[in-house]
Amino acid sequence: MRQFVLHLAATVAVLVLISCTANHGNFTLVNKAMEPIARASVTVCGQTIELKNIQPNKSAEGYYTVKSDSHYSIQVEFQSGKKLHKDTGYVTNGMDFQHEIVITDSDIELTESK
Repeated sequence: MRQFVLHLAATVAVLVLISCTANHGNFTLVNKAMEPIARASVTVCGQTIELKNIQPNKSAEGYYTVKSDSHYSIQVEFQSGKKLHKDTGYVTNGMDFQHEIVITDSDIELTESK
């Protein structure tokens, strides 16, 4: 009986430890537009990641902690002043995520990273 109680206590401790560890997310923002991105803002899980000066055919990375279920709110301002905005995708608390955000001249697309 004592062995069973010790085993049960150890199992509960491990489960509590696992549930308290933070999960992480990251994304790569790829500029496939014809002009430079002056500023990009990505908000997810209550965290805003600011990226600046991304040239065409270049990329930048952002990192965040997955603290809750959430989605991406992406805002882009090109060097010309043109703006794009899109709410897309999702992240779920308890998992790690890696996404690719592709910016074109007229759209923002989110995909799983390869």
